[in-house]
Amino acid sequence: MKKFILILITSIVVIQVSAQNIRGKVVDNNNSPLVGANVLLLSKVDSTYIAGTTTDNNGTFFLSSQSNGDILMFSYIGYYNMYHTLKGENVGTVKMQENTQMLDAVTVTASRIVNKAQGYSIRPSGTGLEYCNSSQEMFAFLPGISVSNDKIMLLDKLPVVYVNGVKITSQDELAAILPKRIENIEVDYLAIGEGATEKGGVIRITTKKEKNGGFSGYLSAKVGVLTAYGYNNSSPTFVFDASIGKWTFNYYAINSHKQLLENATNNYRYDSGLYTNTASKTRSWMNNFGNRLNISYELNDRSTLAVSEYIGYMTIKNKQSNTVETFWEDSEDMQQSEVLLHGPERQFAQQTVAKYSLQTDDKGSNLEITADYLFQNYHFKQFEDANNVRVSADSTMEKTSMLRFNPKYTHNFTGGKELKVGADYQFIRYNDKTDNLTNHANAHIPSAYANFSGRTKTLMYSVGLTFQYNRMEVRTAEEVTLFDDFYLCPQASLMWMIKPKSGTMLGIMYQSTVSDMPYSVINGYRKYSTPFQYTTGNPSLVTPREHEVMVRFALNRHISAMFVYGREANPIYYDHGVDEQNENITWSRPENGEYRRMLGARIEFSYTPVKWWNTKIQAAAMQDKFVSDNETLKGQWGGKFWWNNNFNFTPSLGGSLNGYWETKTSFENYYWQPVGDVNASLWKSFCNDKLRLSLQSIILAKGRKSRTEGNGYTSYYHNSTKPTSFTFSITWSFAGGKKVRQRSEAKSIQKYNKIEEKR
Repeated sequence: MKKFILILITSIVVIQVSAQNIRGKVVDNNNSPLVGANVLLLSKVDSTYIAGTTTDNNGTFFLSSQSNGDILMFSYIGYYNMYHTLKGENVGTVKMQENTQMLDAVTVTASRIVNKAQGYSIRPSGTGLEYCNSSQEMFAFLPGISVSNDKIMLLDKLPVVYVNGVKITSQDELAAILPKRIENIEVDYLAIGEGATEKGGVIRITTKKEKNGGFSGYLSAKVGVLTAYGYNNSSPTFVFDASIGKWTFNYYAINSHKQLLENATNNYRYDSGLYTNTASKTRSWMNNFGNRLNISYELNDRSTLAVSEYIGYMTIKNKQSNTVETFWEDSEDMQQSEVLLHGPERQFAQQTVAKYSLQTDDKGSNLEITADYLFQNYHFKQFEDANNVRVSADSTMEKTSMLRFNPKYTHNFTGGKELKVGADYQFIRYNDKTDNLTNHANAHIPSAYANFSGRTKTLMYSVGLTFQYNRMEVRTAEEVTLFDDFYLCPQASLMWMIKPKSGTMLGIMYQSTVSDMPYSVINGYRKYSTPFQYTTGNPSLVTPREHEVMVRFALNRHISAMFVYGREANPIYYDHGVDEQNENITWSRPENGEYRRMLGARIEFSYTPVKWWNTKIQAAAMQDKFVSDNETLKGQWGGKFWWNNNFNFTPSLGGSLNGYWETKTSFENYYWQPVGDVNASLWKSFCNDKLRLSLQSIILAKGRKSRTEGNGYTSYYHNSTKPTSFTFSITWSFAGGKKVRQRSEAKSIQKYNKIEEKR
């Protein structure tokens, strides 16, 4: 045994000694760094793929190799490929030459996906996906990602999304990014350095950059109609990017005017024998404006100072008309009434971010210090009129302030190894006032983390640990509730590149996470969704914690599969019951269960049958066991299917055809019937792609039907809205001056999540 250990240690030492850290820098003809250039390590014997990476914002790259005879291949859209035979660790500066013929061409060879221990990176240019109608439509073709209702989900979880280093406040901000403006995308299935609360992974988007003296942008407008109801939305968007000397500017503004339209029935069957049938029509109008300004200044070649300012404002004129029938079982008497729920809703958000970044050595090590302040103000009023008589009127006002400070350091070692360490402190102040009841919450969340990653031949690995302390004090009237707890959350991943050249790999990941502190549901305000059902908060919730293991497998870049096992302690679910003061009204309230156990599987197939057609088929299924103080529910399951197709018939004409289907599903005390939809788009560009016209349509959809089992009642919901719609958009892109890079912007690190009942 001792001899075996000695041999093993000797082997590891030999590997570490022979391993070399390959580093260098890639620039263009003007010696400006090329961001996102592909760097592939090839075997000199047969040119097989060994490893790959992309250059960072400074144009630098790092790779690990076991020999001095390998070859580096450098590639970038619009430039000639370059090859370099390794003779040492430091490659130096590689200057790439422009290929003017390729710049004039429309189609180029698709870039290779670069895998890493926690995920992958990809450059969309040349894949045909850059011609998609929207960023969400393009993301649907990436591994592990699905899109439903314009929301990007990573392994069926909502990810953190960064755009040029800015954590966006909502995925609605992605409307400001045209697919053809995206340079590089990084996808991490594990959220390292985001705190112990992030379980949905991270997506980082880097857009194409502007040179000193260059500018670009676009102006877009769209109008939508529902065939059965008429005009229902419009949205102008303006985006501008520029770089002048050491200054870089980015600005966008989006205004969305949309009708929140729904025809539905809500039927309640009480154990007491009472029946209420409600036919509701929602005709609310929402106006949502958001704009962000990013400014950065390059202090010197190694350091940058940047700020980001976001201001958003939303107003909704809520209006829901209800025809209500009430009767008792075995009774012929029926009461009918007209109930109107209406009132204004307003929300204001302001965010200020400042960031300092410093490259500390030639290996790419860097220090980042970020300060982030977020303020949100929310007002909601609701009035109930029955047969033109005012029955009730109430309102709520919520204010949330978040302050966050986040220093972090990344150190690159020889041999391609990397160490990330950081600290984080977040303070949250939440206040709400509902009529005469006032709630206050102060939360302190300090945390620290360390993560080490590296590579040995075809094995990639990563291991990390996050420490976090949650403390929240809630005051409701004279009652004070205190929560405080410590969490140690490990993360680990291991990936084996079985056949690097073909993309065949096997990986396993583990993470321990805690949920967001549920400060957003302490409000005691009763928000009615129908005249007979309201939702309220619960200030005594406990923060859930989850352990999750994921195994993923990919075969030849066409087929990939993911298997997931998760166990969550103290999961938050919604309990349902009958109001004690009025037996005709039901309530839902968030509560903590005992635990939830989940088993899931996901499989994807991506293929390009012909050069103008990209297709991707996805299927996912999950089985759930849920245990609370009141019940144990096991054997619950649900399945989802997606089929996405992107067509590029000619360089100036294309479209898409997408389908989604969800099986009959049960989850907690909810039971959903199958739903699905089919949507399509068609686009045509003019004037060398400066002018673009597109038409998007929801061709058909099956409305949601569901059943909710409550304490003392059962409710039935059916969305009967006719969904067929058409949206026409026109986009004019402009550019001028020189074309090159844009320096890094401030990173936003705040977010605000409300816990809401599922429907």
